[in-house]
Amino acid sequence: MYIKRLLITDFRNLEYVELEPCSGFNFICGPNGSGKTSIIEAIHYLSLARSFRTSTYQYLIKQGQPHFTLFAQVQEDGSEVDTSIGLLRPRNGEPLIKINSDPITRMVDLIDHIYVQIIHPQGVDLLTKSAEMRRAFIDWGVYYTDPEFKQLWLQYRKTLKQRNSLLRRLTPKRRPDCASDYSSSALTALQGDALLTLHDAWAQGGSVFGGGFTELSVWDEAVARLSEQITHKRLAYLERLQVILQEIVGQFLPDFRLKFELNQGWDKGQDLRHLLAQNLEKDRGLGYTLYGCHRADLKIKNNNISAGATLSRGQLKMLVYAMRLAQGMLLRQLTNRTCIYLIDDLNSELDERAQRILLDTLVQCEHQVFISNIQQELHFPSDQSKCKVFTLDRGKLVPHAPAPAPDAPAQDASATPNAPTAPAASVEAAASAPEEATVARAAARAEGAAAQEPAAV
Repeated sequence: MYIKRLLITDFRNLEYVELEPCSGFNFICGPNGSGKTSIIEAIHYLSLARSFRTSTYQYLIKQGQPHFTLFAQVQEDGSEVDTSIGLLRPRNGEPLIKINSDPITRMVDLIDHIYVQIIHPQGVDLLTKSAEMRRAFIDWGVYYTDPEFKQLWLQYRKTLKQRNSLLRRLTPKRRPDCASDYSSSALTALQGDALLTLHDAWAQGGSVFGGGFTELSVWDEAVARLSEQITHKRLAYLERLQVILQEIVGQFLPDFRLKFELNQGWDKGQDLRHLLAQNLEKDRGLGYTLYGCHRADLKIKNNNISAGATLSRGQLKMLVYAMRLAQGMLLRQLTNRTCIYLIDDLNSELDERAQRILLDTLVQCEHQVFISNIQQELHFPSDQSKCKVFTLDRGKLVPHAPAPAPDAPAQDASATPNAPTAPAASVEAAASAPEEATVARAAARAEGAAAQEPAAV
């Protein structure tokens, strides 16, 4: 998988940028504030509909503009036809997302088309901050390597939401008067026998805290069943990942023997159904569910002590690099698919030896890579035909590539990016050139053009 063409309009300080990356290494160079990280961030947003730098999307829209637009032409693994992905995000209102000109409404469907791994200076948060980030790390790998995981994950989210909602509105001895107490969306989270059991509970007039089968008991069963299935898949994935991970960690941190364990979200050996019932009063007081796979965590230890507490920041950064690289390698091994690596500020806290290990490993994996860096002195891959250099200055591309590092072979002229196409003034101006309609509409500045639905989306 790789991005063949990328258009960015009014994203942070980037007014209009058009790139035609190569399938290998794409180095983005320039001084501070030139927009290097913004390109990395734009690709990340197009793949996941969120930023790795801020949770407030309005900050991403260029000052004075009503929205930003992102568009990519992607060559997916195993497909002979390119996929077009477009996203328009206004200051107010919902985003407009299209895949091959077809609108999509679920963000989760966007991530099926571009798989990205992000490595950036704040990436050590993966090891030092909340369990949610480490849980997401594991789930990224399971999601892209196990076709059953997506539906399990969506079903679990829905089930957990319904249980938490019920916990917050229940009072002791309350029982449902009729089936209308239960939304149709809630019932879809249950299957087969569970639905029959719930109807039996209605017929028997079961109470919430008394005897008999209750609605909450059904949700407990669903949470437990799905938690066990998801945990099984997480453990299987982690077992496979560790084989590759230990080898890469050995290259980056040869003096450490790290241990990776999954805390499943409840104590091993305990029955989750019994645990949920036992902690009902506590859950009801809190208004949410304390136990289940949504509370899982990846524990990383060095000599039985948390790695986040014993390794230096530089060592933590190398560990994060190793973890991200291992996931990409396992993805290729299990599915024969590749992901896109986004690396922001390569030189930050990473010495020359670690940089070479990183780049050499990425060369072997044959992933597309985008790397931002202030310095132009980079360790280029030996095969210059799989390398492009883009130079930014004040949010615009400089129409020439810098020379490679002194210790690298001269770059092939064919790898030098051309100057970006000048944006057209209006949608109508593009009508005479259909192949440039995407560029023209994405870059349209006139108010009338902005009011129309961009072809890029």
